[in-house]
Amino acid sequence: MTMHRIAISLCVALAAALVTVLPARAVEPPAAALPDDLDALSLADKAPSPTQPPAQAWRVFVEAAGGQGWLRGSDEQVGTTRASFDARFDAALAAGLRGVFSDRLDLVHSNGVPRGRDVNTLREAYLSWARTDDQIIDFGRVNVRHGAATGFNPTDWFKEGALRSVVSPDPLMLRENRQGSVLLQGQKLWDVGSVTAAFSPKLGSAPDTATFALNAGATNPRNRWLLAGSYKFTDKLNPELLLYGGTDTPTQWGLNLSALISDATVVFGEFSTGKGRSLTAQALGLPEVERSQRRAALGLTYTTGFNLTVTAEAEYNSAAPDREQWNALSAADPTGPLRLLAITQVQQDLPVRSAWFVHATWKDALLRRLDVSGFLRRDLQTRSQVQWLEARYHWERVDLALQWLLYSGSA
Repeated sequence: MTMHRIAISLCVALAAALVTVLPARAVEPPAAALPDDLDALSLADKAPSPTQPPAQAWRVFVEAAGGQGWLRGSDEQVGTTRASFDARFDAALAAGLRGVFSDRLDLVHSNGVPRGRDVNTLREAYLSWARTDDQIIDFGRVNVRHGAATGFNPTDWFKEGALRSVVSPDPLMLRENRQGSVLLQGQKLWDVGSVTAAFSPKLGSAPDTATFALNAGATNPRNRWLLAGSYKFTDKLNPELLLYGGTDTPTQWGLNLSALISDATVVFGEFSTGKGRSLTAQALGLPEVERSQRRAALGLTYTTGFNLTVTAEAEYNSAAPDREQWNALSAADPTGPLRLLAITQVQQDLPVRSAWFVHATWKDALLRRLDVSGFLRRDLQTRSQVQWLEARYHWERVDLALQWLLYSGSA
């Protein structure tokens, strides 16, 4: 059954208190601001200079949420409650050695389909060694992210199997809250470019749904490698070329490109190609010869003078079914579309041949400390679409958010 509406999802961030354990570095105190009159100047001369606190090693965030939704074709209500605990650590452990730890625990109760379950996501846990100022080596669970686009990233290959818990449909949040892969990664930097090499070994064969599982079978299901290089042609043009492959993984190559065409506008493109099976064959377990598949995202981001940023993006996936193939899939097997959607959710792939995506974020919208975000994705094959909107008000240590999510389209 397709989710039709989810309304009134209230997210209350209850204790986003920052706890200092190992200060990363001291911060020089800023110069005192000039007062408006001589009396204030006299007081300022006698007062101690203001200082900024050192950078925090620990960040702790607690969230409570409740929501209500409805399924299309039914009066049955779907209720959800969630408590989340988020902890991040990032600090220098010794000269040239940095430690990173990031974990999130979601305690979920829901009578929806599927039922809610408690999930702990170990996002990152690695050591980073700066051998020299221009050579860095990382080892452990690292969330490797590549891609210039926002809604769909064809070159972000390590996203496969990385989602343990979806607490927001916003693609920006999905990239932050997923699991990293266990790997060894090295990076060499130059003034005008960089080269990165990574190897991720096989550590398991199947995902593990236990609450506190490390889930290495999902993030490290086979041996994989990645090479990425970037070169800065100008201050406004810095493309990235990538090669990716591994055991039972045909070599893929990708290109990320972004360019600043004005003070307020950035155009970007992301492209990948390589042999692979269609999503339909993967979902239904059909034998199929691997063919060249192409995935792409092309768009632009515009920022206004009043803190509104809008991204418009066109998305394409040759491995996904077009309109005729979708109709044939539904006619041949009523469960076929659901199985295909399940595959694409695990791979975080685009389930249709082409789509449009628009994302917007407005900081201090109408009121100071009020941020409004949202996105719209429209599938050009089945004419389905998903719409999401969030209003979030910030206090010093607490956020209050209201979210609304709507899926629409033909049955």
